[in-house]
Parts: sequence; structure tokens; C-alpha cells
Amino acid sequence: MDRGIVKEIISPGSLRWDVREPYSNIAKRLAVDEETVRRRVARMREAGVIGKYVLFLNPRLLDREDAMVFLESKNSASIAQAIPKLKLMDGIISLTPLHEAGLLVGIYYQSKSTLARQVALIESICRAKTAMLWTAPYPKFEGKLTKTDWTILQVLRKDPRRKVSEIASDLGISARTINRRTKRLNDGNAMFLFLEFDLTRVEGLRYLLIVHCEDKERKGDIDKTIHARLPNLIYEETWTPNHSMFAFACANILEAERISDWARKIKGVSEMKLGIIKNRIHNLDWIDDEIQRRLVGS
Repeated sequence: MDRGIVKEIISPGSLRWDVREPYSNIAKRLAVDEETVRRRVARMREAGVIGKYVLFLNPRLLDREDAMVFLESKNSASIAQAIPKLKLMDGIISLTPLHEAGLLVGIYYQSKSTLARQVALIESICRAKTAMLWTAPYPKFEGKLTKTDWTILQVLRKDPRRKVSEIASDLGISARTINRRTKRLNDGNAMFLFLEFDLTRVEGLRYLLIVHCEDKERKGDIDKTIHARLPNLIYEETWTPNHSMFAFACANILEAERISDWARKIKGVSEMKLGIIKNRIHNLDWIDDEIQRRLVGS
């Protein structure tokens, strides 16, 4: 049940755009009562299994696009030394080192030319070459954000699940206005959630499988095939056109190698990478600075 709840929260099949989704929806999908979900989430928080919700902005709000870069490297020490430097780079939103496999980097970039320069710099810092690079087609937010919208986003960045009544009290805005503006932001795909999860609490080895499918039409069926084969799936990201990522637990390296060999033979899989997840680092302080800059300028 705990694993099912975590999957529903962090692997909804697409980005979780509705940042205020009630536990009742999760309970309905799992065919249990809402109190069971609420109680188990609270217990997992107390045990340190799950942490806080992290709110990401749609990069298009910041006049940027999203890219994922996987650098292949067996030198884990070099990758570890590179991470503090990478965190200082403009646009880096996430870093996922894979033991003796490489590093997965999430970037919000401003243009194709800036992305090319960023990738070259990342390769130089990591002393590694890019093995995979893909971009994600985020939807455009229709309309213009007001100062009130940016203020709400600033508050939600600190605590996405904070009560509306508390936000209204702090900002001096009516709860009705907060609800209306938040609904508009949700409906417009302005923000999405990620739940921090302590992978060290998962039994066995935690692997990340990255799959590239050249044929977009077949990708959905391939994703379903891989999903069905991974009973210890922790989370998945399958919403981009040609690439998918699956985090899962294995009892040992031999089990992981069997899964790797099987995945490579799936018809339609053009390329794949597999590595043991060390941790996932979110790097979002610069986004808070961007929000503040827009507040000052509005």
C-alpha cells in the first residue's frame, strides 16, 4: 500500500500539474478510503521515507525550454567533484549521479545556442561526453501573469500544499482570490510537483533506466511493456516524445543485468542506459531569484 501511494504521488503518468490534488483522488485510484492514504503519508513522512513537495515552474513562464542531458562516465569521483560547480551554472534544475555510469542533468535553457554552450561547459567540468540529450515540449501558458500570480507562485514554491486560508492571511488577499488564481495557474500548466523521496529507504539497489525510442508512435506500447516488467518500480517519467525514465529496485546486479538485456531486445528501443542512482539533487534557488526579479519589475 505504501509503495502504491508513493507511485501515485510521484508517477502519475505525466507531470503532476494539479499541485492541490486532494488525497481523495489518490484513494479512489487505489480503491481505499482517504483517511488510509492520509495516515500512511503522515507515517512515511515521520519515518523520513518521503520528504517535502518541490514545486517546479513551467520553464516557458521564464522564457525558457527544458532539456535533459546524460553524460556517460565511470569516474564517480570526477562527477562528485563536478556537482558543486554545476550547481552554480545558470539554468541547472536537477542533478542525478549514477554510480560508475554517469550523470543526468536537467536544464532550463534560453535558446539552442545557449544550450549548446551549456552542454559543452558541463562536459568540460565533468570530463565526460554527452551520451543522450533530449528536450521536453512543455505547454505554453496562455495569458499574462500578474504581480499577484507571481506572489502566489513565490509562496507555493516554499510550501506547495500550504492551506489557502494561511496564504490568504499572510498575503492580505481573500481566500476566494487565492483559489481562483491557483486554479488558473493549475489549469494553465504553470507549475508542477515533485515529491522528494529517500531512495536509501528502498530495499535493494536503486537503478535508473533511460530508454530512447526513435518511433514516437510505438513509444506508448514500449513504456507499458517496461512498466509491466518492473514490479519494484519507484517512479517513471514517460511523457516526453522519444525518451522515458524508470527508477526501480533490484535485489542484486544480476537481476538488473537481466532486465537490461531484456530491455535492449524490445523492438523499437533505439538506445538505453542503466545505472545505480546515488541521489537526486534539486537546484532551484535561481528560480526563486527569477520570481523575485519579476515581482520587482511588475
